[in-house]
Amino acid sequence: MAFLVSLGEAMLRYSPPRNQRLRAATSLSIHLCGAQFNVAANLAFLGKLTVFLSRLPDNELGQLARSAGMNCGIDMSYVRMTPDSRIGTVYVEFGAEPRANIHLYDRKDSAASEISAGDFPWKEILKDSQLAYTDGIFPGLSRNCREATLEFICVAREVGSAVCFDMNYRATIWTPDEASNAYRQILPSVDILVTNHAVSQMVLGFHGSDEEVAQRYRGDFGCSTVCITSREMMGNRRGKWKSLALDKEEIVYGRPFEFEVVDRFGTGDAFFSGFLYGYSERNAQFALDFGNALCALAHTVEGDVIPVSVHEVMALLDGPANANIRR
Repeated sequence: MAFLVSLGEAMLRYSPPRNQRLRAATSLSIHLCGAQFNVAANLAFLGKLTVFLSRLPDNELGQLARSAGMNCGIDMSYVRMTPDSRIGTVYVEFGAEPRANIHLYDRKDSAASEISAGDFPWKEILKDSQLAYTDGIFPGLSRNCREATLEFICVAREVGSAVCFDMNYRATIWTPDEASNAYRQILPSVDILVTNHAVSQMVLGFHGSDEEVAQRYRGDFGCSTVCITSREMMGNRRGKWKSLALDKEEIVYGRPFEFEVVDRFGTGDAFFSGFLYGYSERNAQFALDFGNALCALAHTVEGDVIPVSVHEVMALLDGPANANIRR
């Protein structure tokens, strides 16, 4: 029985050595990334059985991505290997104050952007799963990805899987109006939602406090659990992550965590992974605390996936961070 089935795209992330410029790079490190992949991988590291649905090119790069997912512990058996296609890539240059990070996508016409509603035996895959997950990036890749998203969610509801949706928005793939039209079709079927104030205002026009924004999602779309997250940065190197949730009829506040930034990419995915883990184990309060702690740890690890155990997260929750060497 799968804990979570995730639909989306896996990409390769290339970065020059720390603080070097892309324009002068002579070598690049490789990490697998993609919000929908990250959540499946993070939960697999936490001991949950996860399944990833996607398309990858049937070449060496596609095999690299497939093997990396399997090494994380994800069930990649349903991934379709597609001949004569390409894998999406993203190039990341890490800056230092006052030079900002640079994030360059090259994902047009990727294998994943060709996913269609008829690609997978949805009912067979979802029938015994607890959670069905995707996000606001995937349906923006193409019209057929939007159709696949709606089919995935429809079947999940039919078989009783809770629908989880992170309302990620990327201006590089569509406009706020286009995203709004798609999200308004998706959100009425969402059980557990994660978003933030900026995206809610930009895409849906929701204003007010975080608590009021969470209530809007409940009132307008009927989402049973709504998480609102926020990240406060003090320059490029330090920050604080906070979150709240409207869970059924109660507003719950997570324990905030400060962090030092090594790599902030994929950290929102770490929060949602931790929240889903914590919610399955106890309640919304524990889920927020666990998600915030996992998110803080994710900022300290290079790469979009956070390979930590439940024990390590609980150690952070049970006491202050210890800077001593662990022997």
